[in-house]
Amino acid sequence: MNNNYRITSWLSIIISIGFFLLLIKELIFGELSLSEIAVTPIILGIILLIDFFISLQVLKQKIKPNIFLQIFQIVIIIYCLYLIYYYNSGMSVKVDQFITP
Repeated sequence: MNNNYRITSWLSIIISIGFFLLLIKELIFGELSLSEIAVTPIILGIILLIDFFISLQVLKQKIKPNIFLQIFQIVIIIYCLYLIYYYNSGMSVKVDQFITP
């Protein structure tokens, strides 16, 4: 198995676990309630679960990795990094303040 496939699979698994741990932490400590979860994190969670299981199968070598899986994993990693940047930069607060009077 190519080393690039292994690296992207491990990154995908780490991002998936990190996303769900962060979501669980926010739900447990009351920083977020279930009614406040928007559609985007739910869809991202579903995609990350699918990617998590695909990455596990690639690492166990039950699925032979190909370029499409590699591109799928890279797109998810880039999108997650974008979301981290977006929410940590305060851009979401600026947009919310602009939209809501």
